[in-house]
Amino acid sequence: MTQNTVIGWSLALLATLPSWAQTAPSANAMQTAQTPSPAALAEIRLDAAQQAALGIRLGTVQPAQALGLLANATVTVPPGQEVTVAAAVDGVISQLRVGVGDAVRMGAPLADFSSMALAELRRQTRDAEAQARNAQAALQRDEAMFSEGLIAEARVRVTRNHAQAAQAHWQSLLASLRASGLGAEEGDFAQGQVRAPRAGEVVEVWPRVGQRVEAGAPLFRIADLRQLQLEIALSADKATQLKAGDAVVVPSHGARGVLLGVGRALDASQQVRARARVTQVGQLVAGATVAVRLEPTLARDTSGWQVPAEALLRHQGRTWVLRASAQGFTPVPVQVRTSDDAHAVVQGALREGDRMAVTGLAALRPLMGH
Repeated sequence: MTQNTVIGWSLALLATLPSWAQTAPSANAMQTAQTPSPAALAEIRLDAAQQAALGIRLGTVQPAQALGLLANATVTVPPGQEVTVAAAVDGVISQLRVGVGDAVRMGAPLADFSSMALAELRRQTRDAEAQARNAQAALQRDEAMFSEGLIAEARVRVTRNHAQAAQAHWQSLLASLRASGLGAEEGDFAQGQVRAPRAGEVVEVWPRVGQRVEAGAPLFRIADLRQLQLEIALSADKATQLKAGDAVVVPSHGARGVLLGVGRALDASQQVRARARVTQVGQLVAGATVAVRLEPTLARDTSGWQVPAEALLRHQGRTWVLRASAQGFTPVPVQVRTSDDAHAVVQGALREGDRMAVTGLAALRPLMGH
């Protein structure tokens, strides 16, 4: 609905008002009408048919259980509870052994792959092992000959240094294989397996069978989903009201948590980040975006009203809600304490169960006066 259409609707509705509402008021009334108080605007008179024509829908005022701060949060896995498994060497994925949602144990195979780079690394490891053993044998021989006085001590030192270097080279290559989840004991040098470095649940699988991957490419993400956390985005004024230990509630998912910490710097989106540990998981799942209510200690003794966020209307530099009445709607000024995309907590002359307009506000604004 364009602005011209809205104004046209409003003028048409004014034309349909009862005749007594269009007659000239007394002098005192005219003076009052010319200088309206911003805290008490005139009632908007609309019957049911006119409200229906404007598509006005009503919402209900509810008491705020505790004057919490409303915000949006993302459900994540705490640091240290997830790991990304990457390819240790270049290769081709020949078989996937797990899928998203599978529970795995530490060391469980995740995928099979073939790799010429792996074959070369294993060959080098075997060669290094043979050289280390030969160097150790040479050292034992020279030490025996030195004990019999057949060779000089300097020769023994050279042989010992050579044996130590060969042993270090072998252990270095072997450690590289083991650290990457690969081993040197498999029969086929070119075949290997990607194994889980920790127990948990597979939450992401990136490769496909037959896909060629490079060393360092991410393959799987494994997380322990038994513990979750909330990453909360806050405005600067809300962040100053919170501290570690404050309660966090996720009403839509039956979950609760406790605030771990609040950042003191704005990010690129001009918001402050906070983290909360989930103590009651409810129906939360990692990756979900949810609306949360934070309960700062300093605000627990304050009352307020929860209204739909779309019921708020800016007019004359103030925020209003249009409370339904028998004759139409009464503008009520309110102060917004906190809000998110769906709800707002306000203070004002409202009562539990009051009905208010939540749609059609653009059409009602011209009827509020100036």
